[in-house]
Amino acid sequence: MIDLRSVRANVERLKAENPEGSVIIQADENSKTGLLVETMDQVRLAGVQNVSIAADKD
Repeated sequence: MIDLRSVRANVERLKAENPEGSVIIQADENSKTGLLVETMDQVRLAGVQNVSIAADKD
């Protein structure tokens, strides 16, 4: 679990360590779609374009 306000800074730091890396967002099934979109926006603002969403199949 991470605070949305810290996503961009964390991703920027990790991108500096691994410039070719990608991001996988593992959202809780009860997460709001808007929060997921905001998270993806923060990741893209941090410079990562390769963003995936992990889903858990029941």
